[in-house]
Amino acid sequence: MNAFFKNKYLRFLNIKKAIREMDELNEKLMREREIKQEFFANASHELKTPITSIKGYAELLDSGMVTDEEMKKDMISRIKKEADHMTALISDILEVSKLESGEEEPEIMYVDISHMISELIETFKPKAEENKVSIHNYTKENVYIYADYSHIEEIASNLISNAIRYNRKSGKIWINAYNEGNMLIFRVRDTGIGIADDEKEKIFNRFYRVDKGRSKATGGTGLGLSIVKHLLSYYNGTIDVNSKQGSGSEFVVRIPSHYNKKKN
Repeated sequence: MNAFFKNKYLRFLNIKKAIREMDELNEKLMREREIKQEFFANASHELKTPITSIKGYAELLDSGMVTDEEMKKDMISRIKKEADHMTALISDILEVSKLESGEEEPEIMYVDISHMISELIETFKPKAEENKVSIHNYTKENVYIYADYSHIEEIASNLISNAIRYNRKSGKIWINAYNEGNMLIFRVRDTGIGIADDEKEKIFNRFYRVDKGRSKATGGTGLGLSIVKHLLSYYNGTIDVNSKQGSGSEFVVRIPSHYNKKKN
């Protein structure tokens, strides 16, 4: 092949490669757009439910048709509950948006995991007592990670919250965190309703709930585990689920002890 045809052939290959890369980029952009459209459609649907409920109860109270004081108190309580659910949902939607934008740089610091978990258990104590769930913490002192405190707290908070929310009455939760080599291992095990094999991957999807009725009753937004997976991806961390339907669940998180920004 002489130089002229060789140059033509090489140019053809470069053009073909460029077209293929453009097609791949276009497909990626289309997928991202579809994911965003689906997310906002789901978010709108999730917000519509509490708004409709609040509006309905408010109109009944305003009409003067409800005269029974106990019924009024019940309606006001339901309005507050729906408002709390809507606030939590908006907070989680903003968190997902913030994580996906990638604009916020983490504030890396020494995080005392032992202290953080103790603080979270105190925060969740009223909810646990309400559900008659006992929390057993086996985390020893001097467990640490270098990361953004709010990120690690968000991961732990979502897992502990779910362990309470999806537990049984008089159930138990076991929490343990420890350093192993250059990794932080964080385990949360419960005696809850468990997860079927075909749902173990789905639980990390946005707005997916194992038990929709229970989530609605206890204020779950369906975004917690999606946020956990986002954050773990940022830190090159992983999460494993060990569970059987009706026999409780264990979530095992592994994160490098020293922050190492994920390479794109």
